[in-house]
Amino acid sequence: MTTFPVAALPREIQARLVQAGFQAYYVGGCVRDWLRGVPCADVDIATNAGLEDITRLFPHAKIVGEAFSVALVDGVEVATFRQDGPYTDFRHPDYVRMVATIEEDLSRRDFTFNAMAMDAQGVLHDPYGGQRDLTDRMVRFAGAADQRLREDPIRAIRACRFAALIDGTLDEAARVAMQTHGALLGNVPRERIQFELNKILLLDQCGPALHLLEQTRLLPHMLPRVAVMVGVPQNVVHAEECWTHTVACVAGVHKKKLALRLAALLHDIGKPAARTTDDAGADHFYGHETTGVELAEQELRDLRYSNEIIAYVDEAIAEHLHRLMFREEMRDSTIRRLMSRLKVLPIRDLLRLQLADLRANFRVSYNEQEIRGLLTYALRRIRAIEAAQHALKITDLCITGADVMQHLGIGPGPQVGAALRFCFEQVLQQPELNTRADLLNLLQRCAAPPRG
Repeated sequence: MTTFPVAALPREIQARLVQAGFQAYYVGGCVRDWLRGVPCADVDIATNAGLEDITRLFPHAKIVGEAFSVALVDGVEVATFRQDGPYTDFRHPDYVRMVATIEEDLSRRDFTFNAMAMDAQGVLHDPYGGQRDLTDRMVRFAGAADQRLREDPIRAIRACRFAALIDGTLDEAARVAMQTHGALLGNVPRERIQFELNKILLLDQCGPALHLLEQTRLLPHMLPRVAVMVGVPQNVVHAEECWTHTVACVAGVHKKKLALRLAALLHDIGKPAARTTDDAGADHFYGHETTGVELAEQELRDLRYSNEIIAYVDEAIAEHLHRLMFREEMRDSTIRRLMSRLKVLPIRDLLRLQLADLRANFRVSYNEQEIRGLLTYALRRIRAIEAAQHALKITDLCITGADVMQHLGIGPGPQVGAALRFCFEQVLQQPELNTRADLLNLLQRCAAPPRG
């Protein structure tokens, strides 16, 4: 029997319930996380007190699930013991019924290490061996794996995430059930799949979870256009096949930024469609970035991502081959042009994606000192351009459309935009021309009839 120190979790709410004559247990993730020695993100309490009892004891409680008898008390979710009826919509139980014991409540939960509870004396209640599974780093369903997945197929994705979270693996029953019932994800709202994918991508170690999604045959039901990358060779510039490279690229994005990790996940999505093989058996992927933008947008829209994230990822895919880090001969004007072309993707995020792409190439051997040198070089040039406050968009010019119309004696129309674009192109080449006087002189050149 495991006994927790009584100060392990905040005790005021549990203590008040117990003093009023009710049972009260910390349950689920907070117990799991305490056993793992990590901070508890959410604290949940299960009790035999009904919703009326909870709101009577805590008048400031907010009811967040009346049908499920759930209230929020000072950020802690307090819920009445319950069991769930059938899940005919593969998400919500058709009905719930309140039960008398913590053991009955724990029987409805997904995994063994989420089906643990701690009472007011700090004693662990662990009917499914969750503590042992945490020690063994094993993800095991509480009860029959098939039944748990038929109730809510999203649990298959959660199993992959938890396996990565505890640096563990799936037990055999879980693995077989997930491989067998992956198609049930077709019944799940796509927003829920997005939510779980986001959680995976934001893990410190997301690579193992992504590999498990493929190994358990879940990937085609989540990301069908991504799944076709599995097994696609890249034998000219990569030793690894496309999916292995992609996972390594995502894992190599050190900044935990969702849009950036999505860009890494999708940066080569166009390769299978763009693949050609020459007479020597070498694979080529000409134009895969253009094809990839279209496929990535379809994938992201299917999962109900926002227009802002889609625009960011599209731009990252379209630009990821412009390797400004690795070309010392690249002119500043070329770097300025790239910086001006980026609308929503920060130039430093493009560098981060390129670094991860580089680290994920198993054929080319770069050591970290070389990589840091390349990054330092690129950042030095970018910072110099930023410090000089060079014009990077048309609105940075020292003249406006009104100046163009007044100076050339024309009215509104396409000629105004053409004149500004002409000036902007000259300023990208020679940033010192961005003065009012020089730009007005440029306008005269733009408007002058050709000689001859």
